[in-house]
Amino acid sequence: MSHEFKYADLLDDDVFKLVFGRESTKDVMIEFLNQVIADRTIVDLEFIDKEMHPVERDSKGSVYDMFCKTDDGSRIIVEVQRRKQPFYPERALYYSTFQIQRQVEAGAESYDFLPVYVVNILNFTMDNNHDSPEVKSVFRLYEECTHSLLTDRVTFIFLELPKFRKTLDELDGNILEGMYFCFKNMASLQARPEVLTHKVFTRIFKESELLKMDSETRDKVRERMTTERDLRNQMAYAMQEARTKGLAEGLAEGLAEGRAKGLAEGLAEGREEGHAEGRAEGELNGRKAIAGKLKEMGMPLDKIAEATGLDTDTIEAL
Repeated sequence: MSHEFKYADLLDDDVFKLVFGRESTKDVMIEFLNQVIADRTIVDLEFIDKEMHPVERDSKGSVYDMFCKTDDGSRIIVEVQRRKQPFYPERALYYSTFQIQRQVEAGAESYDFLPVYVVNILNFTMDNNHDSPEVKSVFRLYEECTHSLLTDRVTFIFLELPKFRKTLDELDGNILEGMYFCFKNMASLQARPEVLTHKVFTRIFKESELLKMDSETRDKVRERMTTERDLRNQMAYAMQEARTKGLAEGLAEGLAEGRAKGLAEGLAEGREEGHAEGRAEGELNGRKAIAGKLKEMGMPLDKIAEATGLDTDTIEAL
């Protein structure tokens, strides 16, 4: 059945900036950040240039999805990531360093910089955080044995949307859970659910309605949403074909090999070293099996890479 989109996908970079990142919609971002960041209340925000250049020549720079300063001067970097990427936690750490360096002048005697937050909205689960069932994970610098906080000046917040599994009927008015629901389901909705009563949802649904956008933006967003939907359908078909035609042997073998290397022990005992190693190898073989099927179906290599997280050289060699 064909489906005409009414609302834009909030995980689309341009849509996220349209709904959360403009002066006219600043109240939406303030509410979102106040729900996510528990240790302060944000009254106002200032949106800043997102491109950061390295201090040293030939070093890698960065372009954030969104960067803002709070009324007390704290820096907040917001990243939206749809596809799984290797070394994503390291990327978040690297981004934070720019805002630390920018606050400490060369030759300064004091390293007293204002807090830096890196908020990551992820449409995937991080490999090193599988054991946590929580959607929101907050990482800081703690002492290993006493768990005493080294500093509160750097905070990493990861919102892993696949871990949010509540249906519309299970929502109870919690604002943050309502936002999780919108991030995951906005593109498939045809009306604002009655349970989302807070005024912030009035703004979110208004700003993400495709017919309210200018024609150029609307056409580009619709095209990307259609491509994303087709990609999901192709992946679902490839996985089904893999099951019915035996092309999932790579996944099965990978999981079996992973179990042989410690996956079973990891599941049983909780923290065996082989747990992560075996699971990672099993997942890799599974992604290769799916990539092979997508390649047979004629999907472009860059799209397969985006869907599976594999590099194009690996896919080409399959």
